Amino acid sequence: MVLAMGSGRLWHIWKDGDRAGWSGPGPVHVSMNDYLVHRRRDFLRVGRAGLRFRRHWRSTPGALGLWVAWSPTGRRQISVSIWRSADALHDFVRSPAHRQVMHAFATAGALYTTAWTADRLDRALVWDQATARLRGEVAGVPHH
Repeated sequence: MVLAMGSGRLWHIWKDGDRAGWSGPGPVHVSMNDYLVHRRRDFLRVGRAGLRFRRHWRSTPGALGLWVAWSPTGRRQISVSIWRSADALHDFVRSPAHRQVMHAFATAGALYTTAWTADRLDRALVWDQATARLRGEVAGVPHH
């Protein structure tokens, strides 16, 4: 799928998470990372790291879904993840695998993160909220 942005386009793909035991339809926690990679030599390395997380998304505790998105050049790489709760996200962020990736790419690019609560697990709703932030339509939310 392609998202048209003001100065270009983003390709994005979805991955379901572990919804076993999810009773819904209540609120969900959403996290978005907008990463601008500085050097061409790091485009693929950063992308592969994101895709490794995606590959194991169904077994990530508390993760309900994930989009990974990237510009055609690979320089801008984005993740939008949906969680059962903010605590589930925090557990993932503190995991050894996530900490290792953050350390490995700490100086490879510029990262903007934002999080919010969506009323329900509705992919169309959450993606619309994410794209509004990526386009700069939500005041106070930094983006590339």
